Amino acid sequence: MTVISEHFDAMHRDIRALNNILKRMRPMAALAYPLPNTPKGMESEPVKTIPVREHTGEEAVSLAAACYQDLHINPSYSQKVARRTVGAIWLSPLRDASALEIPDLVERINAAKTAIEEYVIGTFSTRQERFEALRAECPGIMTMHLYRHIRCFTHEKVLSVRFTWQRKDSLSKPVKNDLVRRISEELERSGPDYRLPLEQLLSRLDRVPESSLRVRRQVRVQPVANIRVGDGLKTVTAPMPLLFIQEQPIKHKALAEFRAEDQRKTRSDKVAAEILGTFGGVTIEAFPA
Repeated sequence: MTVISEHFDAMHRDIRALNNILKRMRPMAALAYPLPNTPKGMESEPVKTIPVREHTGEEAVSLAAACYQDLHINPSYSQKVARRTVGAIWLSPLRDASALEIPDLVERINAAKTAIEEYVIGTFSTRQERFEALRAECPGIMTMHLYRHIRCFTHEKVLSVRFTWQRKDSLSKPVKNDLVRRISEELERSGPDYRLPLEQLLSRLDRVPESSLRVRRQVRVQPVANIRVGDGLKTVTAPMPLLFIQEQPIKHKALAEFRAEDQRKTRSDKVAAEILGTFGGVTIEAFPA
């Protein structure tokens, strides 16, 4: 048995054991919000709304179990966008001692996921080699689902869990000459109707020093959970239901529908940047020197 197969089989056994425990327990509270899946070929379409529907009780637990074992490619949906079920399962060890088995199971599941990822990255140097190695040992596996961890909270006294949406932009410093070259190459290929915007963008770039240039790429909106522990607050991504093993009651705030038009107010201390234009799906900006 290979390293990948060994860890994958162990992970599969522990996920089945985890789901068997979950399905026979009576949770103190259980919420789940399965999000709409992204059809294949629609990955680049802007996300304007994400509807949500709340499931509770045994139905929520079943959705959580299904999410944990959702590891393979579905031909109807994108391989580039994760399928997500937001949620929280609160279990009491006093009500059912089986809850105490869950943290060790989750730790082993996550350790196996990490071991596979580290082995693949450390052994194979290119993306294609890594893809082939995983495909040979785990046919049909969806890599981002294989590597993502289950979150289990057991040593902290969690007071509340509030679900919300996180929108972030990726901001990076481009190499000006490379950026100008790519825009110039596109200009040469473009017809007369598309030349003017590119010419104007090149003209603006010419007057901006490289140190002031930034490229902003919109990152896909993701669900997060704001978790209150005592006086502290931690924010974690929540693509899969969170598990809480404790006696203390937990307050929950439901996940609301995402609407892109509900923009947050711009911070008063945010540095203003000049938008030079867009190219290749990114926004090119100039910040004050």
